[in-house]
Amino acid sequence: GWNWETILIGVAFLSFLLFAKFIGKKNKKFFWVPAIAPLISVILSTFFVYITHADKRGVEIVKHIEKGINPPLVNEIYFNGEYLGKGFKIGVVAAMIALTEAIAIGRTFASMKDYQLDGNKEMVALGATNVVGSMTSCYVATGSFSRSAVNYMAGCQTAVS
Repeated sequence: GWNWETILIGVAFLSFLLFAKFIGKKNKKFFWVPAIAPLISVILSTFFVYITHADKRGVEIVKHIEKGINPPLVNEIYFNGEYLGKGFKIGVVAAMIALTEAIAIGRTFASMKDYQLDGNKEMVALGATNVVGSMTSCYVATGSFSRSAVNYMAGCQTAVS
């Protein structure tokens, strides 16, 4: 259900992040404030929840996160069940959207940097990445326009940046 304390904490720190972004845009001397605001937000919210014992009053917290990569679960892939048809349809549509977005982003930056992008190689790379990633509980891999734009503006030269 709804917990008013969780909502209050979330709104307070979202406001803090938006205010930090505003400060960074308004005064160029404080360009670094929006960059460190998420870290400050995490530290302050952790300290706040610890001091007030908010987790005892219904504020859910992340307790322990296992380190390392999840073990591969190839033996737990099943091709039956009542939701297989719906899941397959949604997966195909999501894959087409992700591939279209990744190729569009790639071609945009390829034209800006004057090189060619092979859509077939892009499709094979994304497909292989997502098949292997799905076995270790990874997020879906696709092109990120915002990250690519930030890297381009920062002058990054490698794909690993």
